[in-house]
Amino acid sequence: MSIRERLYPGEQQLPVLARHCSDARYVWNLALEQRNSWRCERSLKITYNTQAHEPAEVRKSS
Repeated sequence: MSIRERLYPGEQQLPVLARHCSDARYVWNLALEQRNSWRCERSLKITYNTQAHEPAEVRKSS
């Protein structure tokens, strides 16, 4: 079962929505690159949990 929603953003919301999508795509591609390089270098498997904690740690240190 899935739910589909349609967005009808206003003119002021379009730049914010575009920025959000751009940021999400950047984070996705960064995580994918990290997983691909992790497999080549290590025998351990990287998981969602290990990747999910990294942004929080970076935010704390900045």
